[in-house]
Amino acid sequence: MIFRDIGNLKIITKSFPFCCLLIVATLTGCLGGLQTTSTQTQPNETAPTAETETSQALAVLQLATPKPNYAANEAIPLNLSIQNGKFDLLVPFVSVATRGAFSQIIVTDASGQTVEPKHLITQENPQKYVVGNDGKTVRCIQGFELKASENQELSLKDIQKYFQLQPGTYTVTLAIDLEVYRESITEEHPEVLELKKDLARIQSDPNLQAAAKQDAVNYYQEQIKFIQERHKDVEKDIYLPVKSRRGRAPLVSNGITLTIEPETSSSNLQKQDEIPPQIDTSDIPLSPSNERRQTD
Repeated sequence: MIFRDIGNLKIITKSFPFCCLLIVATLTGCLGGLQTTSTQTQPNETAPTAETETSQALAVLQLATPKPNYAANEAIPLNLSIQNGKFDLLVPFVSVATRGAFSQIIVTDASGQTVEPKHLITQENPQKYVVGNDGKTVRCIQGFELKASENQELSLKDIQKYFQLQPGTYTVTLAIDLEVYRESITEEHPEVLELKKDLARIQSDPNLQAAAKQDAVNYYQEQIKFIQERHKDVEKDIYLPVKSRRGRAPLVSNGITLTIEPETSSSNLQKQDEIPPQIDTSDIPLSPSNERRQTD
């Protein structure tokens, strides 16, 4: 645009040096601005969108194990920490609160070859129809509210149940495709649901007089508030409408190194010591009856 505008100007001979100086100053400012943009990244203070969720890590996965070396048949537990960022997230319950979080474990040997699992780590994520605040039934999955800066801890008892690890050194990493939803529904107490159904039927009844209808509405509203107050301290499951899915964030953990030690000769000797010795009967004198039997 700068060069197009300059081409339309009628440059006078006396003002030519000034115009050149102006062009040089303008280009210098543009280049300087480009350099600043490429070397500095401004923090994003806005809430994540569907586009940023697929490219930016909203949480950090930290994988750990109690010790680096294990015997061949020893259980190898894995501990997972999901450290959330600065946003409250609505995510599937199965992804952050069950063993389903470990479904994408990647194990590689010392040569970089991927070890195929002998059993897949699976966890069901059933869908359920839940009544929303507007009274409509919505298809949902069970959700989990991951608060900002919250640390969610999970553990897998034994990775050897899913991977047959021979003696050697392995690297273990974990991936999670964390789906993020924009809204949630808290399932009401069954009594509240029934009262709300009755309330909706009364409100839509054209045969009730206005005064009688208002009395009935007031009664049901008081009953609903009473039951909600009575169960306010009970932890309630939340559900995520399937249609409210806004995106996903692919997360990858750190890599941890495991060494499966081969069985040593001392352990074999110990096993042999545990076997009761066989009695050598060659030097035991025969009883008279046995001697006669042997002679015969």
